[in-house]
Amino acid sequence: MSKCSKINFNCPSAPSLHYVSPAHGGWGVVRIAALVPESHQLFVCPFACGRHGALGGAQNGIKDRISYLFINEADIVSGDFEQLIINSVGELFEALSKVPKVLFIFTSCLDDLLGTDHEAILAELDSKYPDVKFRHCTMNPISLDTPYPPGVTIEMNMYGLLEKSNVKRSQINILGSNVSFSEECELKKLLHSKGWSVSHISDHKDFKSFQTMSEARLNIVIAPIALKAAQQMEKELGIPYMTAYVNHTPEVIERFYEDLSEFIGEDIVTPSKEYRIKAEEKLEQARSLIGDYPIAVDFQAVIKPFSLALTLSEYGFNIGMIASDGIPAHEKGAFELLSKKYPDILVEDPLCHEAVTFPFEGRQYLCIGFDCGYMTGSDKVVNIMEDEGLFGYDGIVRLMDMLVEAYTEKADVQEMIKEAGLII
Repeated sequence: MSKCSKINFNCPSAPSLHYVSPAHGGWGVVRIAALVPESHQLFVCPFACGRHGALGGAQNGIKDRISYLFINEADIVSGDFEQLIINSVGELFEALSKVPKVLFIFTSCLDDLLGTDHEAILAELDSKYPDVKFRHCTMNPISLDTPYPPGVTIEMNMYGLLEKSNVKRSQINILGSNVSFSEECELKKLLHSKGWSVSHISDHKDFKSFQTMSEARLNIVIAPIALKAAQQMEKELGIPYMTAYVNHTPEVIERFYEDLSEFIGEDIVTPSKEYRIKAEEKLEQARSLIGDYPIAVDFQAVIKPFSLALTLSEYGFNIGMIASDGIPAHEKGAFELLSKKYPDILVEDPLCHEAVTFPFEGRQYLCIGFDCGYMTGSDKVVNIMEDEGLFGYDGIVRLMDMLVEAYTEKADVQEMIKEAGLII
C-alpha cells in the first residue's frame, strides 16, 4: 500500500502487480447474465477458466443454468474450433430438460487471440434453432482497461435481446443495478402517483415479460456499467436515457427530480421534498451519534465514493480514508473539491501490491464496504456492495441506518464476504 498522506492520489503510480484480497469482487458476468429470464450460459474455455465460473455459479445458486465446453490445445490448433462450438450447442439442447429462450456463449481471453468468427457461428446457430436467441459474450479480464470490459458488454448483450416495439407505455426502466429498488423508494412512489411504472430486469420472470422493457419511454442509468447499453437502446429501440448515477447528496437528487419532472411533464419535485427532509434528518441523527469517529469509504461499496465522502464531510462526519483504485471520470469534480476542502483524507489503492502487508491493520475506522473492513480488520463495517437497492433520498435513509448499525454492533467481515458471493 502506497503511503499517501494527502488527498493527491499518489498511491497508484507506476503500473505493477495487483493484490486482490478476498474482499474484492462483486457480481461477475455469470451472475449478471443470469438475470435474463429463461436464459442459459455455455462457457467455451480451458478448464481452469471454467472452474472459476463454475464455482461462482454454485456459490450464487445458478449452477444449473451454466454449461461448459472445455477446450484443449488440440482443439485450438486443429482448426475445428468453430464447428466444435456449433456441435456442442446441439448436444447441450438435447441434454437440457427445456431448450432456453436465450443462450449466451461465453469465451475467455484465449479467444481474443484466436480471431474466431463468432458472427458466422451465431448465423448458423440462428438458422438451426430459430426459436432461440444466441449472443456471444466475453469473460476476458485483459479488456478491463478498454471501453468495452466484460461488465459493459454483458449489459449490451442482455438489453440487446429486446425487440423494438411500436407500443409505448408510461414506463421507466432502471438500468445498471443488479437488484430492484425497495417499494419504499420515493422514486417508485412518486412515479406511481403520476401514473408511471418502474421496470427492472429482476421484475420479469419469463422472457416474454422481459420484452415489455422495450415499451418504456425512458431509461434511467444508475451506474456507468449500463451507459453503453442505454446508448444502444436509444439507437435501436428509440428509448431515450437519463444518467442518474446513485449518489447520496440531497442537492444532486433534487436536481435529478427536476429533470425527471420536465421529462414526464409532471411536478414530482414538490412532493419529493418531504423525503428530502427525512433524509437530511437521518444524516444529522447519524452524525450526532457517530461524532468524530473516523469513517472509511470503499469504492466497491458505493458507485461514487468521493462524492459520498464529500457529502458526509459537509454534514460534519470525520472521513479518514477512501479506498479506490483510481478516480473515475464521473468523480473528478468531487475529488477536486475534497482535495481543496479536506486535504488530509487518505486515498489508498486496495489493489496496490503493497496492500498485502496490511499497513492499516488495527486502525480504528467505521468502514463503508468490505475492502476497507478487510484492510483495517475493523469490526465496524457497513454490509453493502455497489449501492445495491439504494437510490434517491430513500437510499440516504437506508445508508444512514446501516452506518448506525455498523457503528453500534460488531461485524464479522469474513462472514459478510462469504454471504456476498463475491466474484473476482
